[in-house]
Amino acid sequence: MKNKKSLIAIVGVIALLAVGGTIAYYATSSTFGNQFNMATYRVETTESFVSPNNWQPCDVASKTISVTNRSSVDVSVRIKLNDYWKDENGNDLPDLVENGQKLTSINFHDGYENYWELKAGWYTYKTNLAPNATTEPLIDSVSLSCNANLTGAVSYSNDGKTAVTGDSPYANAKFHVDANIQTIQADASEKWEPTVAHIIENEMNQPTNFRINFAKEAKESDDVEIANGNGVGEYTENGQKIYYYRGELDNNNVIWGNYCWVMIRTTYTGGTKIIYNGVPTTVDGKKQCLATGVGRTINQSVYRFNDSSMSPAHIGYMYGAVINAQSMNPGSRTIVFSNNISKDGNTYILNTDEGESVTGTWGDKRLEAAVRYHYFCTNGAATCSNTQIAYILSYSYESTIYYLPLNGYEDIEAAKDAMFRNDNDSIAKRTVETWFANSGLSALEDDLEDAVYCNERLFGSGSLAGENSNASPENGLYADQSYSTADWRNALKAFTEGYSEPALECPNVRDSFTKSEANGNGKLKYKVGLITSDEIALAGIPVTTYSTGTANNYLYTNVNAWSMSPMVYGWNYAGMVTMRDGTWRTHGTYEQDYLRPVVTLKPGTEYSSGSGSKYDPYIVE
Repeated sequence: MKNKKSLIAIVGVIALLAVGGTIAYYATSSTFGNQFNMATYRVETTESFVSPNNWQPCDVASKTISVTNRSSVDVSVRIKLNDYWKDENGNDLPDLVENGQKLTSINFHDGYENYWELKAGWYTYKTNLAPNATTEPLIDSVSLSCNANLTGAVSYSNDGKTAVTGDSPYANAKFHVDANIQTIQADASEKWEPTVAHIIENEMNQPTNFRINFAKEAKESDDVEIANGNGVGEYTENGQKIYYYRGELDNNNVIWGNYCWVMIRTTYTGGTKIIYNGVPTTVDGKKQCLATGVGRTINQSVYRFNDSSMSPAHIGYMYGAVINAQSMNPGSRTIVFSNNISKDGNTYILNTDEGESVTGTWGDKRLEAAVRYHYFCTNGAATCSNTQIAYILSYSYESTIYYLPLNGYEDIEAAKDAMFRNDNDSIAKRTVETWFANSGLSALEDDLEDAVYCNERLFGSGSLAGENSNASPENGLYADQSYSTADWRNALKAFTEGYSEPALECPNVRDSFTKSEANGNGKLKYKVGLITSDEIALAGIPVTTYSTGTANNYLYTNVNAWSMSPMVYGWNYAGMVTMRDGTWRTHGTYEQDYLRPVVTLKPGTEYSSGSGSKYDPYIVE
């Protein structure tokens, strides 16, 4: 295992670390006299920079870096830039920011992207550098915004007539820009120091490599086997390859932020998703990840996902309006059931055009109405008030109608949109984010990618899938319930059609939980979420109803743990996917399960030591 490279700052306002080349690979030439001549390997790094002594707002300091190959072989070059503030005593200072934007900027050379590309946190020169060739510039200068306010706090005398401006914390401070420059013989460019994401990708080339057939459920004896073996699988997300761990493994343990985690998968950007796995145990001075059972959950306590299961809103990691299911016994009354409605003020009108409605008693017309006629008025008529309009949830019970009142919304889609607004934190979200802050991990957020954590609130079956959906109980045992598309894709179809292939894309921005709005909904307080049903399926945890699953999986804990994926809403039961007893299936949001947060290490994250086992975890510092 290679040691992680360290950055060493040269003291000054702007510092440069230039790492010269070493003999990374040997090249030889030979004669019949058996004389072996070593290739020359020498690289020159040139910096053009004069450290300003009195850096002020609006100042621009010229700074360029170039690398010249003085070797007799081609070399590859890459540079990592790191900028930060230190006070006059050498203590860290936060970045100067305004409206979330840094007031210091590294100014890249015009057209640099033609020669350099950002890969895993490094600016890598696109072409190999021939002998005596010099790189094109990467950066031109470093500047301090004119908006930078370096004024200290103002204090006033008791009579308010004297104001004194104190020293700014940035007085006599130093701003650093470190450039870590690495070179390597060109034909060895794939030997750059491995990142955490590379660990997973590199295992694709090992003998344990396999491809999974999700159309087949492999079995061994009476237990559900980890389908098609253990190792690393490959998947395409947003057109990019991602790699994931699967099965009975003990080579994906990580310590980050002084907590244990296990790697789940890479992201399409090259980040690495990891799931909480407990507190390290120190054995003979070495940190190991030996936690089991509840020790692999935060606070070792159980929590509700939400405080109720009565509304579809409760499947939300965040939620909006709470509309609870209701029921009525219609008896022998004649009722109009319609495919769609219109609204005039507080009056709702059912569409009774030919082919758009059926009329009769619930007992006679229930199965016919289930095919696509989901609206009705609780007074039985074709018009009603906003307190009487309803949308049917279940057609399975001959004596009872289970329904959602529309509560004044235009139609069922408007009601769902209101319920699925991200206005209120779930108990699960609030608990995870509080733990993240209290554990000190919020101070390490710069280590994390702002990845998507998916809470896919889209229904793929049942009446809540839409006005035209077929919700007939004749379709099967579970037709009286509305299943989310994530679950429908992986669970319900498994019982009748075999496994569908999991999907990692999150189809709705509303349900794509991120901290910023750049690639999601921007509703997370911190860059932390939960695992999804698709990631559980990729990991090899089998889907089952109530039968025993398998303990032979790296995610298995022998305790129930919440995922972030909705599974079902069945008239008064909001259910989430939960990992249980070596399987995954549904648990009502009002029930209590454990929590295992998930974070995503940035692309380019390096590890300093370790082999990945629980006795020798990868150390990310």
